[in-house]
Amino acid sequence: MSQPPRGSQTTLWHDSARLRGNPLGDPHLREVVILHPPGLHPSAPCPAALALAGFTGGIFSFLNRRWREESLPDRLDRLVHAGMPPLRIVIPDPLTRLGGGQFLDSVGTGAYGSWLVEELMPAVEAQHPTAKTGPSRWGVFGKSSGGYGALMLPTLFPGRFLAAAAHSPDAAFDVAYPPDFPSAVEAIRDAGGVAGWLGTFEAGSGMKGPDHAVLNLLGMSLAYSPEPGATPLPCVLPVDLETGELVPEVFERWLDHDPARAMPRRPEGARALKMLWLDAGRRDEFRLHVGARRVRRALDPLGVALRYSEHNGGHFTLNDRLDQSLPALARALWEG
Repeated sequence: MSQPPRGSQTTLWHDSARLRGNPLGDPHLREVVILHPPGLHPSAPCPAALALAGFTGGIFSFLNRRWREESLPDRLDRLVHAGMPPLRIVIPDPLTRLGGGQFLDSVGTGAYGSWLVEELMPAVEAQHPTAKTGPSRWGVFGKSSGGYGALMLPTLFPGRFLAAAAHSPDAAFDVAYPPDFPSAVEAIRDAGGVAGWLGTFEAGSGMKGPDHAVLNLLGMSLAYSPEPGATPLPCVLPVDLETGELVPEVFERWLDHDPARAMPRRPEGARALKMLWLDAGRRDEFRLHVGARRVRRALDPLGVALRYSEHNGGHFTLNDRLDQSLPALARALWEG
């Protein structure tokens, strides 16, 4: 019995002017993998979607296979063979020295939002058009920090996306982030400060113990509370490293980036979407179901085409949610 045709993939090395000279010294030449659905030539017009990885995740997060789990290329093939409209998926490398930049323009990390929307999307469009005629047809999806990007990119760049899907996005920052601050603070104190922790971490290999909590604190500070000229990193922390107390004026800067607060301030981006998919698991280990509920409540009165749901899973069992969101995303892009 013959196997159904598989999709193909191409690699684009994108030299970004926006990322050149970024504060952390990260590469401005970025690998981008483009998945083409089965039966579609790479040059044929087809709606496209950015796939945004979670914090500390990269292209490998989508391409790697795990036991009893599909890679994204395998999932795309299966869904298209099952009747999903064709969708081209663009997977950029978002990694930074500290794990990720939340897909924002920040003076602490670099212009990652503008890179994606103003540079990368047009570069991809030039080789792989998203429509035969008329406006481009772009979507965006992701989970966790990638879900945050899927909410914020349409908000910050209104009209550039037709559909978005966010799975357990970072939101309700006051509930999601502070519980991990104490372990991060102790690890930093044990290392003699941020510089000491960075030196030890970057000289080692892999993550252990509270490393993820520290990376989360530092990475989010670079995105949400950047401070040019500060050392050893261009940011200020929302927690006092001596007492472990929250620093209210800094954490308020973080809260300004919370989608539940930021999206209603700029509703035109969400309103321009033909579909916004939002879901979360009621057992999310980072309490992000609370954030999803707050985002839903904030968007309800704004006339957003929101498709909201909750499920019984946690934060680390989200890949199967793509079986529902990707077909909905593809249909919205083709109909839009």
